[in-house]
Amino acid sequence: MKSRSLSLLTAGLVTILAGSSVAAPAKAPARGGPADSLQVLVRVGRETITRADVNRRLEELPEQIRGNYTTPDGKKQLLDRLVEEKVWMQEARKHGVEARPDVQRQIDQAKRDLVMRTYLTEMMAANPAVSDSEARAYYDAHLNDYLMQATVSVRHIQSKTEAESRRMLALAKAPGADFAKLAQKNSSDSLTRSTGGALGTVTHDGFFGSLGAQPALAEAAFKIDEGKVGGPFKTDKGWHVIKVDSKTPQSERPFEQVRQLIQRQLGSEKAQSFYKQKLDEARKDIGVTPDSSAIKGFYSAKKTARDMFKDAQEAGAPEARIGKYRDMLAEYPKSDVSAQAQFMIGFIYSEELKNYDEAEKEFRRLLDRYPSSELAASAKWMIEHMRTEDAPNFAMPGVDSTGTASASKKGVRGKP
Repeated sequence: MKSRSLSLLTAGLVTILAGSSVAAPAKAPARGGPADSLQVLVRVGRETITRADVNRRLEELPEQIRGNYTTPDGKKQLLDRLVEEKVWMQEARKHGVEARPDVQRQIDQAKRDLVMRTYLTEMMAANPAVSDSEARAYYDAHLNDYLMQATVSVRHIQSKTEAESRRMLALAKAPGADFAKLAQKNSSDSLTRSTGGALGTVTHDGFFGSLGAQPALAEAAFKIDEGKVGGPFKTDKGWHVIKVDSKTPQSERPFEQVRQLIQRQLGSEKAQSFYKQKLDEARKDIGVTPDSSAIKGFYSAKKTARDMFKDAQEAGAPEARIGKYRDMLAEYPKSDVSAQAQFMIGFIYSEELKNYDEAEKEFRRLLDRYPSSELAASAKWMIEHMRTEDAPNFAMPGVDSTGTASASKKGVRGKP
C-alpha cells in the first residue's frame, strides 16, 4: 500500500493539476520541540493538514524515492498532493460516493484483506525456518533425487548408405586418422559437418541436438570406450560412424549445490503444515459448526438464467454455444435474458455457421415466443436481410453476460 501513496489515488491529477500550488498558509511563529508537528499547514474545509501528516506520508514512501520529497520543492509537491486528496475525498463524500453499497463492499473487503494479511504475516513469522541439518537429513534420505545422469560426448560421420558408412568406419579406425577432418570432408549431416561431426553431450534418454531423439544410437555410444570409434549404426537420418570423445559417469550432486533448493522445498511444505495446524486450532477455539443439510442444498442449487447465459457465451465453438443457449432456454423459458438467448442462437447460425435456413427458424421462434421483446424488430430485420451484405441498424442487448451490450451485424462477424 505504501507504494501507492503517490500513484493510485492521485496519478491522474499530475497532468490535470500540473502547475497548481497550495496557497501559502499564514506564517506561524517559530516553535521548537514536538509542538512543531502539530502546526497546521493547510486547512481544507473542516479538516487540517499538519506537519505530522506530511512527515507521516513521507515515511510511507518507498525508500528509493523518498529523497525526492525531502527538498523544498519536493515537500511542496507532497503537500499539494495531500491537499488534492483532501479536496477530492470531501467532494466524493459530498456526492455520496462513500455511502454507495458497492463502494462500501469494496472498503469492507480491503479492510478484511488488510487485517487478515497482517495477522497471518505475523503468525507465519513464528514458523521456524528450515535448518541446514534438516536439509542435510532430507538430502541423505533422498540421494536418488539428486543424481547427475551419466553423459557421453559424441562425434559422428553420417552416410547415406551402409556401404559408404563401412568405408568411413575403416578410414576412422586407421592409425593416425583424424575423425574430425573425416567428418568435415565426408559427413552428409550439414548441421555438424563444419564442427567435425560434433553431436555434443547426450544422456541415456538419447536426445541429440541435430538428430533429435535417437535412444538406440545413444545406448550404442555408451557401450563404446572413450576415444574409440564404432558403427555403422542405422537411424532414420541414415548410417552413422561415431566416436566417443569423453564419458562422465553418473554422480551425486553435492549437497551445497542443492541445499537452498531443498530448504525452499521443505520451507514450503513446513509453512503449509504450520498454516493448517494454526487454522485447525483457530477453528476449534472459535467454534465452527457447519449445517450439512443447508450446505448440501447450497451446493446443489441450480444456476441462474444469467449464469447459464454467461456459460453459453464462454462455451467456445459455435455448436457448443448454441447447445448451452438451448439448455438455458429449456430451464428458463421466460427469464429476463431468454429472448437474448433465442436471438443469439439465430445469430450464430447466421453469422458464424452461415446456415440461414436454421437461423430463420430460430428468429421466427423468437417472434413467436417473445413478440414484445425489444429484439423482435431485430429478428425481423435478420430474416429479411441476413442473406445479404446489408448492415443492420439495430442493437443487440445480451451480447455480454449482463445482456446490456450492443453491436452491429458487421461489427460482430466473429464470435458474439
